[in-house]
Amino acid sequence: MERRININSEINNICDVEYFLNSLFKELKFSRKVYCKIYLAVNEAVNNAIIHGNKEDSKKLVQISFNDESEYYCFIVKDQGDGFDYTILKSPIDSNNLYKESGRGIFIMKQYSDKVIFDDKGRKVKMLFNK
Repeated sequence: MERRININSEINNICDVEYFLNSLFKELKFSRKVYCKIYLAVNEAVNNAIIHGNKEDSKKLVQISFNDESEYYCFIVKDQGDGFDYTILKSPIDSNNLYKESGRGIFIMKQYSDKVIFDDKGRKVKMLFNK
């Protein structure tokens, strides 16, 4: 099963993502634990795509897609921004970075997803959640 939505890069459109996730939750009956992990990680990915990727340009889209694979649930979030170098991310829990505002979203995505894969110069993030 595959599902997909596109939203304009406006932060208030995050509500559409919540409706999308809730409809999947009702249809597939994720466990509560899995749903919470998905909710937190996908919301962070979408926030990053809107704010950092597309720079809140409402003309640019964020695409959120879902695939129900045999062993895991797969979510992909794509933006239309310039990308970023995801290989040089600094840990937000390092003592030098505790008070910096950047880096927390990706940290959260990695903590709650079973696997995170960046592609297309960071414009695409794939998050896998074990069933």
